[in-house]
Amino acid sequence: MFGFANFLLLALFAAAAVDLIGAWRRCGGPVPALRSLWREEHLLFGSWGAALRLRAGVPLFCLGLALYEFTVVFCNSMAREQWPWVQASLAPVLDTVMYLAFFAKILLGTRYNWRSLGMAGALYFIARWVYFNGQNIWFLGLAVVLLAAKDVPLRRSMRAFLASGIPSLALVEVLHFAGLIAPGATSERDGSFRLMFGYGHPNTFGGVVLGLVLAWVLLRRARLRWPELAAIAAVGAFLMVGPASRSAALCTLLLALLLVLARLFGKSRPAGRFAAVLPAALVPLAGATSLILPLFVVKVGPWANNIGPAWLLRLDELLTCRISLSWAAYRVLDIKIAGQILPEWPVLDNTFVYLLYQFGPVLLVIAAGLLTFALYQYARHGRWQETACLITLLFYGCVETQVLHVTSDPALLLLCGAVFALPFSRWDAAESTCC
Repeated sequence: MFGFANFLLLALFAAAAVDLIGAWRRCGGPVPALRSLWREEHLLFGSWGAALRLRAGVPLFCLGLALYEFTVVFCNSMAREQWPWVQASLAPVLDTVMYLAFFAKILLGTRYNWRSLGMAGALYFIARWVYFNGQNIWFLGLAVVLLAAKDVPLRRSMRAFLASGIPSLALVEVLHFAGLIAPGATSERDGSFRLMFGYGHPNTFGGVVLGLVLAWVLLRRARLRWPELAAIAAVGAFLMVGPASRSAALCTLLLALLLVLARLFGKSRPAGRFAAVLPAALVPLAGATSLILPLFVVKVGPWANNIGPAWLLRLDELLTCRISLSWAAYRVLDIKIAGQILPEWPVLDNTFVYLLYQFGPVLLVIAAGLLTFALYQYARHGRWQETACLITLLFYGCVETQVLHVTSDPALLLLCGAVFALPFSRWDAAESTCC
């Protein structure tokens, strides 16, 4: 992956150089060239084969996204334990094809001006920087997906996601209940056993299912009907009873509730500026709560193995020790500007705390800023289904770090317009041409 990361960065710099030389020749001087590049969208490395490159862009992205989904859903299931070649041989080949498809879309199949390319390129540079420090692939992979997603209709993306994700999950479940992968595997919590459905942890299965639900919502959006909303609530109930994945279950039920409210009261009516601030303000509120609550932890008891005060102990128990684990991170880990390799303990299941230590405060602020801006824009323009998905993303991130995986949270693609600093009219411009 180090080679892929460096290749894309160098290719973007090379594209900028080619752009500048071509614009200089065309405009007759450096200032007009820079002005043209800043304002006008163009293909990188010249306009040769423009029609073919633009037609190929969307299929390339959909191919990469489908491979991403299959690799995470199937290759990261317990099939990797039953058949080691799945992880050792199959997954690397699929990853290579996936990144080649994304890189081809980014470098050859997308129009940019230097304003949008500079914003997105800066995010990628920071993602690469923290990847080299923390050696955690997930945010770098997310940055690549977001760069490649420009001008791809969301409905096309979600169709590719579901076309790969549903059969992949079905394959895992057939193999699991047929007794071929992880037969009878369970996880214990508070004396009760939880089914894992072919994965290494029940919450992994819950995250995969939540991702498919979010993808369906983003595919259907304002066309969602009451039976579909009831089905989403039923999935939430199943996740609570089957794998007992409370985080995914509660977020699925929250999504169903928000979609009901959107259907009853939203009606695609744009919110006023003040009203749009309210969902956007949930991001700094959730972030501050996640980062401040562990500061109230006080170790009590004869062996200092309990926490106080009592209300915080109860909340920590409800969150399966997530607050006390964050407190432990405050005690044993240093905050580094560009992230670090985290030890196996403490396990951090709050994305705000996880981002702070794994990727550093710079990336934490950028991620929170992008989500805040996106929430404001979607609410401001009456896009309540997208707003519901982003709020679900936020609350899921308070209890799971899987929120950084597109598989568990395809709503991350809603950040693409913010990443490229596009006017909101361009965030969904391609939808009008989507069948």
